[in-house]
Amino acid sequence: MTLDLIHNEQIDSNDYELWLKEYGYTELDENLKQDILAICKFFCNEELISQGLKKLAEQYFVFNRVEKKSLRQFFDNWGSQNHFNNPNPLNSIEEFKTSANFQYPKQIPILYGELTANLFNNVLLKNGYLSADVGAGPKHGKWAHTIQLFLIEEARKEGILKLHTPTACQFIQLISQIKGQFESFSLWNLLFDSFDDHIFTNPNNITTALTHPHSATEAQIFLASKLHAYEKKFNQAASVSGYESFAHTKYLSRLSEASYVSYKDKCGLLWFAPKNKISNSAPSQKVDVFVPDI
Repeated sequence: MTLDLIHNEQIDSNDYELWLKEYGYTELDENLKQDILAICKFFCNEELISQGLKKLAEQYFVFNRVEKKSLRQFFDNWGSQNHFNNPNPLNSIEEFKTSANFQYPKQIPILYGELTANLFNNVLLKNGYLSADVGAGPKHGKWAHTIQLFLIEEARKEGILKLHTPTACQFIQLISQIKGQFESFSLWNLLFDSFDDHIFTNPNNITTALTHPHSATEAQIFLASKLHAYEKKFNQAASVSGYESFAHTKYLSRLSEASYVSYKDKCGLLWFAPKNKISNSAPSQKVDVFVPDI
């Protein structure tokens, strides 16, 4: 069934229980079920999402007040303060290829390729990682899923979103281990990666709302300009080398510098240690494929 986006003080007539039942989730723990319904209802509420995105813009603006910092730095900092990116070192990685002497880092990984369900659920989500999905392109948004988790955790802390699960991080860890009747309709896909054109379970709609804010506060304009600059750079690079070649140039070519977990060299998670900016070099006729690490 289709869920409607609820505008302002419009009455919410969506049947969230029927929506969940139609995807085959009929035997969930009752508290978890209520959390799933509450999060879905939250992502259908335009006003609450707008408030959350405005809060994100304001926090990022303040974070940049002293010196320029990337969204990666912002979310690494925010994640460490809100229970994310704190992996369990005992979680198995035996079936995956890893960098030498691999230990789970406590920073946000970069995703490359289309992660297998096993890698996605049992490495990324089970360890409570936020993520930077560079291969998804600027329309989807490199940070869209991380922003969705920011929204529900901040709403939970404010009491706007009532959950039985103690934190948003624990919620994604729980749903990562639940298998539905249909692999394409995992709880993650339903809540955070849907194809609905109008509600915020679709990450594209998160990115669109940030790049085209209804109001125009200084903070929102600042964040939108960062995302527009990234989109311009990304599209310029992709038009020459393609999305996959771009990701290879920016990240996979530096695999020796990274900690990583991968599956048959087709997809994986990468972690790079922060590095100093390189000084300006001589002009080149080649297209600049470097995209700012927003």
